[in-house]
Amino acid sequence: MFGIAGETEFDVRFHILGIPVRIHPVFWLSSALLAWAPAGGQLGLVFLGIVCVLVSILAHELGHAVMSRKFGYPSEIVLYFLGGYATSARFSTWKNVAVSAAGPGVGFGLFWIVYAVFAYLFANNRTLLIESDALWYVLNLMLFANLIWNAMNLIPCMPLDGGQIMQSLVSRYVGRKATERVVQVSIATSGAVALWSLICMQQQNAGNPMHVIPIPRMLVPNFPVGNLQPDPMFLAIFFGYMCAQHVMFYNSQFRRG
Repeated sequence: MFGIAGETEFDVRFHILGIPVRIHPVFWLSSALLAWAPAGGQLGLVFLGIVCVLVSILAHELGHAVMSRKFGYPSEIVLYFLGGYATSARFSTWKNVAVSAAGPGVGFGLFWIVYAVFAYLFANNRTLLIESDALWYVLNLMLFANLIWNAMNLIPCMPLDGGQIMQSLVSRYVGRKATERVVQVSIATSGAVALWSLICMQQQNAGNPMHVIPIPRMLVPNFPVGNLQPDPMFLAIFFGYMCAQHVMFYNSQFRRG
């Protein structure tokens, strides 16, 4: 998501499903930062959080890589700062859409698997679920990561997966001004999310930025929905940064006069 990760002597390398995976050392640091606040600084929980982040992001990138390989490109996975990427190529429009959508698709699938485990424990062994801080933390973080992160990734803003899907469709149907339109949509969507997040910060309401996402509660009616909401400050900074980058690119490439 944030550029190409150069190789280092500290990279961890392995294969999964025949796909090469490389983990840059920055990934471990950024994962620890993501896990630190929810874990309350408890080192044992932070370690579990890093594992949850690794599993969630690796599953997401495997979706992209497997789909790319299905279309004939020897994709590789690199885990880097706040996420990662799977190398790919330009295919036809709908193959590009399939590759971009495959990552969030696998992530949502993993969400439902974890949710089923949570629902089973809630119905049959609620004491274990409530009394085990580690289990509660892992399930909540996995649910959050695989629902919220993947939903955010579908926002039509480059370089997110939703932006990649939008770019593929705009390139096919708009014509010679496709790149300009892609940047304009990215500015509008990232700016809107950042602005909405700032409003929520002002109202001191952390749940609103992603409240439009329906949290499934048919199995567990009193599931703590607040735990599946992102921090509006993070959203404001993250999407505000992307909006600024797109505005600068637009001004340098398309502003006339």
